[in-house]
Amino acid sequence: MTNRAANEQRPRARGEPAQSFRSLSAVAFAVLVMASASSDAQDRRDSASGMAVTVERAHRDCFADTVRVAGTLVAREESFARPDTDGQRITQVLVEDGDVVTEGQVLARLARPEGQPGQGPAASEVHAPAGGMIIGTTAQVGAIASLSAPPLFRVVVGREIELQAEVPTVRLAKLQAGQSARVDVAGLGEVVGRLRFIAPDIDPMAQATRVRISLGKDDRLRIGTFAAALVEVGTICASTISLSAVLYGPQGPIVQVVRNNRIETRPIPVGLISADKVQVSEGINEGDLVVVRAGSFLREGDEVRPVLPAAKE
Repeated sequence: MTNRAANEQRPRARGEPAQSFRSLSAVAFAVLVMASASSDAQDRRDSASGMAVTVERAHRDCFADTVRVAGTLVAREESFARPDTDGQRITQVLVEDGDVVTEGQVLARLARPEGQPGQGPAASEVHAPAGGMIIGTTAQVGAIASLSAPPLFRVVVGREIELQAEVPTVRLAKLQAGQSARVDVAGLGEVVGRLRFIAPDIDPMAQATRVRISLGKDDRLRIGTFAAALVEVGTICASTISLSAVLYGPQGPIVQVVRNNRIETRPIPVGLISADKVQVSEGINEGDLVVVRAGSFLREGDEVRPVLPAAKE
């Protein structure tokens, strides 16, 4: 009896590990279900927070305010050399274009043609009326000089060159003599100048006036060359954002600001632009989160997740 009882108990002992395994499997399944539910809940929370958009904080920055003008290079002052006597023949030309001369220097010699009677001197000279550079001459050996003809020589007094340009009247109020300018000369590059002269009159047809920007003495400059200048008229400080943040719509320029994780569309006036930045005087405040790349895929009230780019080291 004792052996039979022991034998009857052995199958139950062998079944105990199987029952334990089933219990462990049930626990593992419950854990997986809970993990899946937690993951689904996290996905729902992420979905509810909206899509991620890159933003930047509007910050205060200062740009140079400039007025752009364009025109041609001219002599600040020209002087002309003419003969003293009419009807004499040019016997010598002593200078040519580009030569630098001093005041009183002999530029050409003339003589009365042989056999021609006259009351004036038999010979004469043409002198430089001022020191500077010869930029044009009509003098040719053998030619007869005339007082009514164009001058024999043109002299840039002091070799000083200027940019002569026109400025619209709407920008005129910002200009003052003495302001510095960056002048881009065709074929040469940038040179530094200074606003010297503003004409007192206005062209009634063009509604513009003439200005002169002094470039000093620079032998690389050539009269008649085209040039454009940026005259620095002051500095303006205002809230600044990336130019890519500005979207142009039917009502004008706008930006998209993230406030309480929702999109707000705000109209703005576009101010000064420098490289890839733009100033905005109204519509946004310093510290506002502005969508860096505005687009039609975002609408007023959309829920988003703002992402600030990592600071550059």
